[in-house]
Amino acid sequence: MSDITTLAGLLELVRTRIEAGLHDRDAAARLPVLATRDAEGWPSARSMVLRDFDPGEWTLDIHSDADAAKVLQLTDAPRAAIQFWDAEVALQVRMRAHVVRLPHEEEKALWEEVPDDARARYGAVPPPGTPIAAHDAWHPNPRPARFAVLRARVLRVEALHLGETHRRARFEREEGWQGSWLVP
Repeated sequence: MSDITTLAGLLELVRTRIEAGLHDRDAAARLPVLATRDAEGWPSARSMVLRDFDPGEWTLDIHSDADAAKVLQLTDAPRAAIQFWDAEVALQVRMRAHVVRLPHEEEKALWEEVPDDARARYGAVPPPGTPIAAHDAWHPNPRPARFAVLRARVLRVEALHLGETHRRARFEREEGWQGSWLVP
């Protein structure tokens, strides 16, 4: 584990735990919570599968059906919060991010990497969130046009490590990720 007594060490722990979410199905960062704001101004949170992370750029990618409410919410207001709790290392990570949908050409290239069984999630009829009469009153309809890749450009990371001595710090993109300690 990183030296969490230093700001650099705590940020490195966050980075390595996010990277673990890409390769380990049991890693906490595999299923972060993405929170947006709905049309009425209410928070709207859901667990998502982490699909990519660029540790140099601090960007995270998630996939969605293009007709899902979150895509519209992020088109209207591209601000989101992303959070995960990693019990294995007693670490809570909260991030602020600017989230945009990738251009269609980039999505098309990534569609080719989506396994066939997972493609059914993109194009359901009726679209996600539509009221239906029974739990099975919908059917999969894999359609590349309904595959959306959302890229979150992290602007702030706040890490809280709960150990013998609790530690909390905030790291800002605009400040070059230097970080500052906060009262836990």
